[in-house]
Amino acid sequence: MPHPKLVDTVQGGTPRRVLVFNFFAGLKARGIPLYARELEVCFERVGAHHEELRAPAWLAAAPVWLQNLAFVYYEQVVAPWTARRLGCELTVYPYNSVGLWDAWRRRAVMVVHDLIPNRRDQRGLAARYIRTCQVLHARRGGPLATVSRHTQRQLQRIPQFALSPKYLWVNPFYGFERALALMPPAPAAAPVAGRRLRVVLCSGTGANKDFRGALTLLSRLGVSELPELRVLGFGDSAELARGRVTQRLRPAWAEQVTVLPQISLSAIIDEFRQADFVWVHSRAEGFGRPVMEARLCGRPVLATDIGAFRQLRKLRHVHLYRDEAFGDAWRAAVQDAQAPCPAAHADFLHHQIEAEVARLLTDTAAASPHAPQGHSAANGSRA
Repeated sequence: MPHPKLVDTVQGGTPRRVLVFNFFAGLKARGIPLYARELEVCFERVGAHHEELRAPAWLAAAPVWLQNLAFVYYEQVVAPWTARRLGCELTVYPYNSVGLWDAWRRRAVMVVHDLIPNRRDQRGLAARYIRTCQVLHARRGGPLATVSRHTQRQLQRIPQFALSPKYLWVNPFYGFERALALMPPAPAAAPVAGRRLRVVLCSGTGANKDFRGALTLLSRLGVSELPELRVLGFGDSAELARGRVTQRLRPAWAEQVTVLPQISLSAIIDEFRQADFVWVHSRAEGFGRPVMEARLCGRPVLATDIGAFRQLRKLRHVHLYRDEAFGDAWRAAVQDAQAPCPAAHADFLHHQIEAEVARLLTDTAAASPHAPQGHSAANGSRA
């Protein structure tokens, strides 16, 4: 149940009405669409009404270029029109960009997951579109929500975002915890000694996932350390990943690698719980969802030493590595897998995002020209 003080803070008389622009819900199972659905749960918990705008179902069979073109049209035209038709006071844009009409009217919140599109080497149309949206939103002083303190610190160092109020909307993992609670108890793990390790590698097609780099690190292990490796994250591109495995690893090693197709959330939980540990290799992330999911399942984690993963070390049983010290970190994770590893809990994330969402709704209500007479951030902060 939501904290009653948060509900009081947001409502202040009448609940806020919010539109969540979750375009890729129904087209993709993980990533930002999943995060946006978690946001919708959070709005319910703090007492705000929400609506969801998603892509039409027929786009699931369309080529990627058409999906991306439709995304821009929906973000710039359909979302502002829908918000106005439904009487929504605020639209949440969770895909690193924003509807410019809503940004101009100061009725938009842009969620920034990472700053990969802002790098100088990112010159594609998608990166330019995202940067243009961000700059124009920031010039209007539009609010920004980030999914991690790491990303928030990066934004604070960029002068163009100085005028924008910033909120920390961490990933709350409501749905994952709910699915985990419905699963039968995990069987007792077999002793590690005398058998081949079972390791889940979380990767994907993005350049930041550096799948080739992960395979190169794997090839540096001794023969006795070679695990049964199960690779998550490629979905419909599983064949592409299998090709890279055969190119990078010797045949005897490649036989130990299984690239999984797109699977359900319950199947992902099974994979995590059956693994001796979970390996998350990436060069840049906004939050690091697989690290938290693995810890919720009670498994140790081996992860690249980057800012987004560094902030999760307080969960314990998270082993970070730089490439030159990969072998040592691998052996530390193996040793950790032989000892009890209590599951982490996401309550602290629930409290963080619910408080920050309530704060934004209160702030925007106070700034709105349609706010009730006498309503202000001061009289709305009874929590």
